[in-house]
Amino acid sequence: PLGGCDYIVSNRLAVERNCQAELLNGAQQSKVAQRVKQLKSKFDRICVIIEKERAKAGEAQKVFHRTKHYDGLLSALTRAGIRVLFSSCQEETAELLKELALVEQRKNAAICVPTEVQGPRQEAFQFYLSMPCASYVMALALCHRFRSVREVANSSPSELAARTQVSQQKAEEVSHYILYAF
Repeated sequence: PLGGCDYIVSNRLAVERNCQAELLNGAQQSKVAQRVKQLKSKFDRICVIIEKERAKAGEAQKVFHRTKHYDGLLSALTRAGIRVLFSSCQEETAELLKELALVEQRKNAAICVPTEVQGPRQEAFQFYLSMPCASYVMALALCHRFRSVREVANSSPSELAARTQVSQQKAEEVSHYILYAF
C-alpha cells in the first residue's frame, strides 16, 4: 500500500530497508536500483538503511565480506543523491527512522493529513495513486486538502506545493500530468 517503499517518513522522504547480506549479490543490485528509481519519481528524498543480518539463536555472528558489487552499489546510491545509513539491528533501524521523522518534522515536512480516505473521496484517492509522479502521502494530501480532482486541476503548481507540502518541482509534475495526460 505504500507504493513500493518500506517506510514513508514525511511528505518528501521515503526509506528503503535492506539486509546487508542481500546486497552482496550482484543480481540484487539491479532490483535495488529499480526500486530506488521508482521512489525517486515519487519522492524528493530517498534514504536506504542497510541492516546487518541478525545472528540466529545459538549461532555466532557471521563475518561480513564486502564484494565489488556491494561497494559499487553503495557508490552508485551515493552518486545518485541517496542517503545511505547503516544499522546493526531492528531496534537501531527503528531509532534511525524516529530521528529521520523528527528532522523532517523540524523542516515542516511531517505528514499532517489523516492516513486514510473514507467514502466518496476513495475514487479520487485511487486516481491520485495511479499518477506515476504521486506518492501515497501526496495522494492523501490531495484528497484531504482539495475538494475535488477538478479543484486540483484548476490549481497552480505553487498552490499545489503549498497545500500538499511538496516541492515546487513535484507540484509541477502533478499539475502537468493532470492537465496533459488526458
